[in-house]
Amino acid sequence: MTIECPSPPLINQDRLWRDLKDLGEIGRRAGEGLFRPGLSRADLEAKAWFKERLLDAGLEVIEDGVLNQIGRLPGKRGKQPVVVGSHLDTVPGGGSYDGALGVLAGLECTRTLKESGADLDHDLEVINFSDEEGAHGIGTVGSRAMLGLLSKTELDSCGFSQSLARAGGNPDQAFSRVRGAEDFKAYLELHIEQGKVLESRGDQIGVVSAIVGIKRYKVTVTGEPGHAGTTPMGLRKDALVKAAPLFTLLPQWVSEQHPEMVGTIGSLDLLPGAPNVIPAECSFTVELRSVRQVDLDQIQKRLLKYAKAKSGWSVRMIYNTSPADLSSELMDFTGQACEDLELSCHRMPSGAGHDARSFAVAGVKTGMIFVPCTQGLSHCPVEAITKDQAARGCQVLLHNILSLMRA
Repeated sequence: MTIECPSPPLINQDRLWRDLKDLGEIGRRAGEGLFRPGLSRADLEAKAWFKERLLDAGLEVIEDGVLNQIGRLPGKRGKQPVVVGSHLDTVPGGGSYDGALGVLAGLECTRTLKESGADLDHDLEVINFSDEEGAHGIGTVGSRAMLGLLSKTELDSCGFSQSLARAGGNPDQAFSRVRGAEDFKAYLELHIEQGKVLESRGDQIGVVSAIVGIKRYKVTVTGEPGHAGTTPMGLRKDALVKAAPLFTLLPQWVSEQHPEMVGTIGSLDLLPGAPNVIPAECSFTVELRSVRQVDLDQIQKRLLKYAKAKSGWSVRMIYNTSPADLSSELMDFTGQACEDLELSCHRMPSGAGHDARSFAVAGVKTGMIFVPCTQGLSHCPVEAITKDQAARGCQVLLHNILSLMRA
């Protein structure tokens, strides 16, 4: 597919890199990474910093009911906006580029287009979404609230409403500016890959085809406590021993189901948790991820069937999202941009959740672009990309914005 569009101006890669480095000092603890959980003091400092950058760029600045920040460059004809965005909050001990690259690249594209005097048919918005990382127990809060995919009850029960009030917001106005799919031309998000696929292949850009669905469960296995020294092995009802076979069965099930599916047992707790007491209870999480709903459903069936056949087992779902396919048109735009810029690219799914998923689920035309990160490491202090990688991703993003403006 050939997409006709004039040559875009070049982004200012020095300015983009300087922004990334400056933002990366907010919430930093020496040797420990970034601590900017959603609506924390450091996150609010980052929001204030970003607002100054939006104003310096001459953009209209809007803050909605959940403190999402929107910078708007009006188009000449006032049509549905093209939106680019991501998040500035981090996980505890996080890196400088997860989320931040997407927001600041969106800002750089907007500045570049404004400075070049580009004739835009549509408004262009760059958005910093609140609490993508789930500091309050649920992720992608800002994007889902904007699109009406969350309820006030959910915001209240997870503690977000209370944090919102402490940050100067009004929880009763959290949904005062809900927007529907018809309010957008499209949504684009640039992000670090957070994995090793691009780096291992030697490709410069990832063209994201879909975002995984996630099922997460709390499994509890009960046994019988006893003295670890006086209870013979044959007379024990050890909760951990009862649970242990599943720890190796789950990876087998997932591998048999589909080569791109993943499953993880990520946390485990024992009660009473003493070295000289036989565990009376073993509780752990099971998380499943796949871009195919059938995979998630099949492994869920196997897990529930396995637990039902055992005594003292319970399985409770604690998180559930469906997979989301992204726009084939925007994939083509990204492929064409890479061809124009002589960049290698690879079409791939995203194994992580993103604000882009909220838009895709809401029915908005959605696209994502990945750049490699060093050794695939993310959500940690050593998360890293190069200046050139940031610039390439930003330039591809700019190409896509202009293709959408003329589509």
